[in-house]
Amino acid sequence: MAFYRKWRPQTLSEVVGQEHVTKTLLNALTTNRVAHAYLFCGPRGTGKTSTGRIMAKALNCTKKGTGGKGEPCNKCAMCQAITEGHALDVIEIDAASHTSVDDVRQLIERINYAPAEAKYKVYIIDEVHQISTSASNALLKTLEEPPPNIVFILATTETHKMLPTIISRCQRFDFRRLRVQDTEEKLNRITEAEGITVAPEALRLVARAARGGLRDAENLLEQLYTFYGANITLPQVHELLGMGGGERARELLGGLAKNDLALSLQVVSRAQGEGLDLRQLNRDLVSYLHAMLLVKSGAEKDTYLETEELSELKALTQDTPLSLFTRSLKLFGEAQKELGESSLPMELAIIDVLMPTERTPQIQTEPTKRTPPPAAKPHVLAGELTAEVPAISSAAATEHPAVSPQPPSAPKPTPKPMANAPFEPIVASASGAVPLTSDRLEQLRNSWRHIIENAPDNLKRSPAVAIMRSAGVMPIAIDNGVVTLSFRHNFHKEKIEEIENRRVAANLISQFLGQPCQVKCIYEPAENHLVREAQKLGAQVIDIEEKIPTEE
Repeated sequence: MAFYRKWRPQTLSEVVGQEHVTKTLLNALTTNRVAHAYLFCGPRGTGKTSTGRIMAKALNCTKKGTGGKGEPCNKCAMCQAITEGHALDVIEIDAASHTSVDDVRQLIERINYAPAEAKYKVYIIDEVHQISTSASNALLKTLEEPPPNIVFILATTETHKMLPTIISRCQRFDFRRLRVQDTEEKLNRITEAEGITVAPEALRLVARAARGGLRDAENLLEQLYTFYGANITLPQVHELLGMGGGERARELLGGLAKNDLALSLQVVSRAQGEGLDLRQLNRDLVSYLHAMLLVKSGAEKDTYLETEELSELKALTQDTPLSLFTRSLKLFGEAQKELGESSLPMELAIIDVLMPTERTPQIQTEPTKRTPPPAAKPHVLAGELTAEVPAISSAAATEHPAVSPQPPSAPKPTPKPMANAPFEPIVASASGAVPLTSDRLEQLRNSWRHIIENAPDNLKRSPAVAIMRSAGVMPIAIDNGVVTLSFRHNFHKEKIEEIENRRVAANLISQFLGQPCQVKCIYEPAENHLVREAQKLGAQVIDIEEKIPTEE
């Protein structure tokens, strides 16, 4: 029998880590003040269904039950029948497979029948949030005023998906994630009874890896026992979980504390090369950062780390300011949501922590005078704005100010051609945007296909690369460290604006330009793209046909 079933709690006092729930239920049982409906909410593996079964036994126990201390005896025929799962009057329903109105109607019809052999008929409905809205509405009246010998126990991991009218008709109990210490104590009792020897640090790691779910911890312990036998060591837990323990996380924390960008990036690279789980590495790092935040804030007693481990971390971060921990917690917490096979989210988080200004560079530009072209009638493209190429007026300079303009009395120098020359504004387009041209923009446009086709292997599968390969995407401007991409289809624009896709696009373009940049996305209909292509072939914009609004 699986550990989580074999070691399922059989009394309320055996339920781990939910004293705020079990004490209230015991008082209700002892004083015979039992509600007609209960709602047990909380993460998976925290004891919701087990508590429901214990309640069913306590209500129907023929020896103690509500007449004694409230706990079931687990010896009478009724308690044993409920424990073994064949009691006629304790009905467990999986809401995931009974979601329709017809299922609920059948349940309501059976409710009207008296219990066959028990005092109370108990309905335990698991994952009740999966019942459809119409089925929930059908259940409302019965749930509010059931027959006197009926008790409902509803369990859910997603309370927000339930109808408020259902919630209001129940006594609600919120089950919490278990503390590491509580999980570790329960695992210790299991290993002693099963004759399993587990190194203390290995058992602690199992408890931490379960992340507050006791059932997950028991399953992991059983998996270790099945694979490695009765003697379990820390390296075996590392191997099974695909993680390098806290060693790599502590090494990375040290790199962040020393402001060592190269070391920090190397730790992530080595961890990935060793096949370690980057998600777990990131979780360990966040745990350490949180512990150090508590230490720096004067709440050291609230950390769960061992004395030796805590001392090592304090030595690593002795001179580290509190601001680094707060910034790191935010950035690595966000990276956790995006981590997959690629290490890029962690690497970008490291850069943001240690070099926050490098990710959003401000490239200074200076306005320059341009020589007006000779007055001549250029070619006409229907539907576009008439535009000469004038010198930038004072009004234009006010609308698009330079980051570091020269004093009015000083002459405005013409920049010399350089590899990293500032980007120079030119003519306003029909949409009012100010596209900027330079050798770098032309190089980017001419090399666009080459950039996409030669993307690194770890990025080629990204949706961003597929979108950038599309014929409807082109770079149209570079300004102040921002590359503007024009999209023919709004769907592609919305996809590339997703966090991970935007980062991939910015990474590819930054590698080509040789400096960090950000990506801005705009949507332009197909006709604008055709005009741009015509401009690339030498056409000029000289006129626009304004549409006369028609009377509705």
